[in-house]
Amino acid sequence: MHAFVSLAYLDVEKSGSTFVSGFLRDFLDDEEVGFGKHEPLEDSPPAGRLHVLSVRDPFDTYLSLYSYGCQGRGVLGRSLRREGFGVLYDGTAEGFRRWLDVVLDPAHAALMRPLGYHRSGVAEHVGLLSFRVARLSAPRPLEWLSQVGSADELVAAYRSRSVVDEVLRNESLVADLERLVRRPDLRWRPTREAALEALGGLARVNASERVDRGPGFTVPPGAWEAVAEREVLLTEVFGYDGARWSGEAHRGLRSRV
Repeated sequence: MHAFVSLAYLDVEKSGSTFVSGFLRDFLDDEEVGFGKHEPLEDSPPAGRLHVLSVRDPFDTYLSLYSYGCQGRGVLGRSLRREGFGVLYDGTAEGFRRWLDVVLDPAHAALMRPLGYHRSGVAEHVGLLSFRVARLSAPRPLEWLSQVGSADELVAAYRSRSVVDEVLRNESLVADLERLVRRPDLRWRPTREAALEALGGLARVNASERVDRGPGFTVPPGAWEAVAEREVLLTEVFGYDGARWSGEAHRGLRSRV
């Protein structure tokens, strides 16, 4: 969580969080009071503070995580390699599909990061990415997630407990940040207009090579459906429907890590 007096940014992994935190630090006219990368909310968040969450298409996130691991990078990649799954990081569509089978299987939850995914017991019901969003969206996440008995219960618990006021989507991040800047209850330095102008010129960071941009890579049949079955929080609450991954629709897309 990246906290200011007037705003707390709930920085979900792989959702453009480095870019958003950098923008807020540079342009939000407010005192920064705390920063713990991808850390949960306080047990009792201050009243009146705006809570901003960033999310990303779950399939796109998994492609990014896999690509990152193919470069020998990332905590998840190192964890899986230690357990003998390094052979899956061959950069092919078949390698990705087999890797996806591993990371979506609750039997391998102890290898996922953060470790709270396994410890909460929620891995039986939902995938890693839904957990990552849920744990940052409401106070005392391990306490209430441990009481979840199904995917439907997790969605219902999120809807009742979430403190999120604004959502930034990775796919429309600049436009969503522009909407945030235009809120009358926030102040920007040196001016609101300067912050809006800067958004048009700021480069996204942490971009990396993607396996699905290489020649001959095709999204494996059934891969989106496998993700959607596990990532119900992102499909049901945030509306990701997999349309962009049908046929050749994914080709030419330029997502960021």
